[in-house]
Amino acid sequence: MKKNGHGSLVDTVLKLCVFILKINFIFVTSIVKRILGVDSFSRLYDEKTKRNEPHNTIIRASSIVDLAAAYGYIVREHVVTTKDEYVLVIHKIEKPGAAMNSSSRKKIVYFHHGLLTNSELFLLGDSKEKNLPYLLVERGYEVWLGNNRGNKYSRKHLKLSVSDPEFWDFSLDEFAMYDIPDTIEYISSFYRRKEQITYIGFSQGCSQLFASLSLRPDLNSKLNLFIGLSPAIVPGNLDHPLLKSVVKSSAEDNDFLYFLLGNKAILPSISFWAYLLGMEGYKMVVDKSVKYLFGWSGNNISDSQKRVGYPHMFSNSSVKCVMHWFQIINAQRFQMFDETGPYGLTPISTISSTSKAKSNCVAPFPVAHHLNVPMFLVHGNQDILVDIDRTKKLITDQNENMKHKLLGILTCNTYEHMDTLWANSVVDEVFSKLLPLIDSVNKRDVLMERKLENGTHIKRTF
Repeated sequence: MKKNGHGSLVDTVLKLCVFILKINFIFVTSIVKRILGVDSFSRLYDEKTKRNEPHNTIIRASSIVDLAAAYGYIVREHVVTTKDEYVLVIHKIEKPGAAMNSSSRKKIVYFHHGLLTNSELFLLGDSKEKNLPYLLVERGYEVWLGNNRGNKYSRKHLKLSVSDPEFWDFSLDEFAMYDIPDTIEYISSFYRRKEQITYIGFSQGCSQLFASLSLRPDLNSKLNLFIGLSPAIVPGNLDHPLLKSVVKSSAEDNDFLYFLLGNKAILPSISFWAYLLGMEGYKMVVDKSVKYLFGWSGNNISDSQKRVGYPHMFSNSSVKCVMHWFQIINAQRFQMFDETGPYGLTPISTISSTSKAKSNCVAPFPVAHHLNVPMFLVHGNQDILVDIDRTKKLITDQNENMKHKLLGILTCNTYEHMDTLWANSVVDEVFSKLLPLIDSVNKRDVLMERKLENGTHIKRTF
């Protein structure tokens, strides 16, 4: 990787525009305050949300601590240092005053977010019951939320600065080899007893676990259940001509996307744009963008949910990670990163490619041969980012164990990608189905442990 890197033309222009806009915005707001004697922007903001105090708190929240506080929960921050020296902050959700009995059997659930998001994603429901982590905390679960390197909560490395292009030289390969396994190992070692974990992933959070299990088969034994919400493993070919063109050009030549976006972070100014546009303006931009690019209608998600969720929805990742997805979509297979450009030969990428020649065959993630964990998938039949038939085939075709361990696939009519978290009907359509399943798996574990303690030996067949 080139240490000095370079900014793209688009990146340079955007930075200049953002700087000018910030100066103008500060100037205009200062004049408004002097003329009116108040901050009219904040006043308008309050008038939009004052009818619902939790909503107001969530929209204004600066961190996940504030989000959880809106519904009366607290967040404990934990630090995971990966084997390649990235520092990840993960979160544990708790009820105030909850006592911890370290000797009792724990029921542990670990959530992991998708592309360009962070741990806040799972706490953005516009009502308490639309947040699955809170429902699980109330049922006595130990609930953890993970974070990928590079996002809002994980912008630190023991040796590299975030301004260094080498910091951003990561893709799904590194998430799979380091972030997911090291986080699972940290959570597991937090408890005195050997505990198995229920893993719940959303979108890329599913593909990251698939990739991790394929590279680290030992992780299978640490999990008792995997639930995949909108599991983006091999998205179908995208329909939008502009997006298809960018995907094809980026997949065929790494230089193309690096030229457009640089070789560091993507969405570096997203929080500023959300602030500048205001709640309604930002909501409109997000709605128009996802409809234009992916054809999503957003009809299943209320305006109230969008106002609460959109301000916290996005977070940084690397341009290289987005490029990795473009390669997967273009190749139509779940594969490791293809190092065909002048940037980014990393230790992990050499597993898939030691040559930058175009003729090199990039290794797939060997999912078919290494999955061995009970699994339940949830998707919408209008979600173009999930090809559920291909995903099922990848799981079961060459794996006899998974033919029995794929417990089910829940297909939600009219649901799009975000609906498995935010749809108006998500509590009845999705969460009400997942909670009994999670309970049954974890209750079985507890009963097995008690019987073993009483001297009864049980062979686990689940």
